[in-house]
Amino acid sequence: MSTNTSALPDRKDPPTGIVRLANLLPLWLCSLAITVEGFPHPPISPEAAVGAFIGALAISVLLIWRGWATVEVVLYSLFPLLLLAPFDEISTAYKTPFIALCALSLTIGLMVYQRARAARWQRLLLLLGFAGATYALAHHAIFNFWEMAAQLGYSRCFPEAHGCAPLPSQAPSWLALFFIP
Repeated sequence: MSTNTSALPDRKDPPTGIVRLANLLPLWLCSLAITVEGFPHPPISPEAAVGAFIGALAISVLLIWRGWATVEVVLYSLFPLLLLAPFDEISTAYKTPFIALCALSLTIGLMVYQRARAARWQRLLLLLGFAGATYALAHHAIFNFWEMAAQLGYSRCFPEAHGCAPLPSQAPSWLALFFIP
């Protein structure tokens, strides 16, 4: 009995666009996971945050195993974890959009990296540049938030924390705090 191996389908990798989108999943799942802490009530439960983080790790391992991502892309995808501490104690009304804008900035960086037709070290510099710019934007937004809180008279109390006054309606929007000089 002979086996006809030509009848077996060839293993095909998914289209490049699917792989590129799959490379974004860990970044966005990590970003979602860091929204867990905050006041008023954060947008996701602690269980969902842990699930998002574990999902990001599992997808990262799968991407590396299949050869669809490099180690630097996976490490870059974990960058939102560096924003967890700086965004601590900021009202979720501001923190959640700040994190989403940071994830969007990192996404743009990853997409530029994936499309760049340059040497590997140059592409790594692109990732580092976008990570640095995102970190600077995050700290700019954080600084503006605490400046706003001080101008509104909050001292020794975090806006919207238990026992503290809520932010007034005339407080600047999160978008303004992210982009104003």
